[in-house]
Amino acid sequence: MIWSISWKNVWRNKTRSLVVIIAFTLGIFGGIYMVAVFVGMMDTRLKLAIGNEASHIQVHNPGYLENNELKYTIDESQEILRQIESIPEVRAVSPRIKIMGMASTSGSASGVMINGIIPDNERQVTGIAESLVHGGGVFFDGEERKPVVIGEKLATSLKLTYYKITQEDLERLSERKKQKSLVSLLDTLKEKHYRSEKDFDSALEEVLGTSDAKRYNFRIKAEAIKYNLRNKIVLSFQALDGHIAYDAFRVVGVYKTGNSAFDGLNLYVRDQDIRGVANLNEGQVNEMAILLTSIDYDDQVKAEIQDMMPDMSVQKWNEIMPEAGMYTSAMNYYLMIFMVIILLALGFGIVNTMLMAVLERIKELGMLKAVGMSRKRIFRMIMLETVFLGLIGAFAGMVISFLLIWWTGKTGLDLSSMYQEGFEAIGFSPILYPKIGPESFIQITLLVILTGVLASIYPARKALKLNPSEALRIDM
Repeated sequence: MIWSISWKNVWRNKTRSLVVIIAFTLGIFGGIYMVAVFVGMMDTRLKLAIGNEASHIQVHNPGYLENNELKYTIDESQEILRQIESIPEVRAVSPRIKIMGMASTSGSASGVMINGIIPDNERQVTGIAESLVHGGGVFFDGEERKPVVIGEKLATSLKLTYYKITQEDLERLSERKKQKSLVSLLDTLKEKHYRSEKDFDSALEEVLGTSDAKRYNFRIKAEAIKYNLRNKIVLSFQALDGHIAYDAFRVVGVYKTGNSAFDGLNLYVRDQDIRGVANLNEGQVNEMAILLTSIDYDDQVKAEIQDMMPDMSVQKWNEIMPEAGMYTSAMNYYLMIFMVIILLALGFGIVNTMLMAVLERIKELGMLKAVGMSRKRIFRMIMLETVFLGLIGAFAGMVISFLLIWWTGKTGLDLSSMYQEGFEAIGFSPILYPKIGPESFIQITLLVILTGVLASIYPARKALKLNPSEALRIDM
């Protein structure tokens, strides 16, 4: 009976109850969705980092981790490769030669990490081959002599990019309704060659005006950027015997991972093309990157490889990138802290509402005490009213947030046009996919119930202090 009475009491003053319910709905929705955005952002970062940069496990000579010097190698890599591949939980292994060096073109130079790879192995371990940009060539698929694949950021630094609007670019831009009106204006720039981004920006401002040029700058440049494929890059580095080695490679592909720091540093050449220049013997590599069938096996496989290679350093992904591991483990704590702060603020609103409800019902509560209702039942009735108010709002907020998370988790929140450069500078994708686990909704429900119980204490104490005879004499 107490449950039924409490439920009906919630709706005695519908306007006041709805204000509290709406506040709870918006607060819970905002908190859950914001945390889901951050969880999705971290999850995407982790997938990209494992898929393109670190893999699940890496093996190095301990000396290489301290100095990044070519001489610290893993010998007899082919035999080790076969042993690691025999572990059932291992999906693929990619041995790599890694050399710090300098990349130079006729227009610029930049420090780089040269990755000497076996292309077929690298395709299975990382997503670099699938990260080639539109018009960015191939991933060692052709017959080019001494090919090199570089990141888009490095291509820009080495002045291997230019801007030109083609008919194909105009057709892709016209597919967007909001950009159809631009196509006729951009037609005047068609097939014109701009060597620098600054020159292209100036041309866009002249044609579109300052406002529209800034508004559509990102989309237009994403279509107009082109790459000087087949240009030569001279790589220089210190070979194993100590002399400075030079060799020329030809650009065949340009990739983009979403981490501009990684893209600006790493380039890829074939193992067979760099080994002789570096004076490395057959079978000598600096790193072995290992991709597992599931991240859940990382501890198990690490232990197996460490037993297999006791003199080598074996690291998991969260040891290679401690910041990614920290973000992942900390997100659950962030969710709880964020929701506690929101519920604390909403709790004061419920206290105020329930206190007003108690004061309006002084005579009624006095009558209930006079006819024998126990203090315990009165407390339970007020507590249930408070919990019902919170749960109704929380349920509505969780339903709305669940539907929006489900929808945007599929379509993604594309912030590329506004924040791509900033996101990629810190290694995050500008396309966010909100995500949150079902256990979070259970935790939030429990927090709401706890908030309701705590918020009911002060109003209930006010009600319990009422003297029945005095309360009945009050003229409401």
